[in-house]
Amino acid sequence: MRAWVSFLVLGLAQDPPAEKPFDPAVHEATQSFKAEQFLVLPVRVHLLRCKEEDALNSKLQDPDVRRVFEKINRIWNRAGLAPSIESIVSEEAVRPAEFDAGDLQAFRTTRPAASRAAGMLHVYYVHHLPTNGVFMGRDAIFVKDTAALRPVRGGVDEPLPRVTSHEIGHAMGLVHRQDTINLLASGTSGWSINDAEIDTVRKWASQQDWVLSPSAALQKKHYEVLSRLPGESDIKEKAKAALKE
Repeated sequence: MRAWVSFLVLGLAQDPPAEKPFDPAVHEATQSFKAEQFLVLPVRVHLLRCKEEDALNSKLQDPDVRRVFEKINRIWNRAGLAPSIESIVSEEAVRPAEFDAGDLQAFRTTRPAASRAAGMLHVYYVHHLPTNGVFMGRDAIFVKDTAALRPVRGGVDEPLPRVTSHEIGHAMGLVHRQDTINLLASGTSGWSINDAEIDTVRKWASQQDWVLSPSAALQKKHYEVLSRLPGESDIKEKAKAALKE
């Protein structure tokens, strides 16, 4: 009897099994897309730097960005979308004399004008924001590199890919939906999207003249993202070959 009780206590003391990150079992989408159906979204990533203002001094480096975007694509590939790094720009933030790091709208004025090219989304990584991230209209997304999320079943395994993907969703017309496993829920690691949300973002993407078909993306040398598209296709193989050259 004593041995049985000891075994029971030990069993209760064990940690529960870890949740599987990016678990497709939690996903609501029923649609799937072949490589030739994908839409490629060019994204310029800005790593803002500012020695005088810690909030504007991102600690991320290029390898961090590439890791984050691999995971962003694991999320958005479910909608047949492929956010692709057009370039990574490490640049000095504009810091107005009256800048207040506690005022979310103040960050809008910190974008350097010279790097705000048309025809793409712009993601700005800073060190602190009053919130994890924000879409500031048209093409400007801000994300703090210190973002923190509440873990949920099957969610993303680090905050930055999920927060960035959440704000990209807002840029494409999605609104908050407070189902904890959903990508558009507030503050969780959830990454699920449903078929209606997929229809919304694909309609938005198809209306942007700068969003690329896979063949157009190949011509513009978006090899890395094309090489990771699901399934098999000639374009995917050509992208893989180009990366080896």
